[in-house]
Amino acid sequence: MVAPAGDRDLPAAAPAIVAGLRISIGSAWVAIVAAEMLIGGTGIGYFVWNEWNNLALTSVIFAILAIGLIGVLLDAVLGRLSRRLAYTE
Repeated sequence: MVAPAGDRDLPAAAPAIVAGLRISIGSAWVAIVAAEMLIGGTGIGYFVWNEWNNLALTSVIFAILAIGLIGVLLDAVLGRLSRRLAYTE
């Protein structure tokens, strides 16, 4: 009996899918923060822009470090998922 296509194709494609997600999450994170800066209202991008306009550089630096830390954590989570889905013999 032959397994359905989804049962064998998805597990084989999963590492490549997660690798693509891992690459794209950085660009998505930058786009979200930049959109918050432009649109305003809420979010860490708005916070950075507002504090920059208020010349509160300590808060700006703290927010930039928070943005970087969140990016690193997102990459670490997807990296761990990638290693878990990798095929080993």
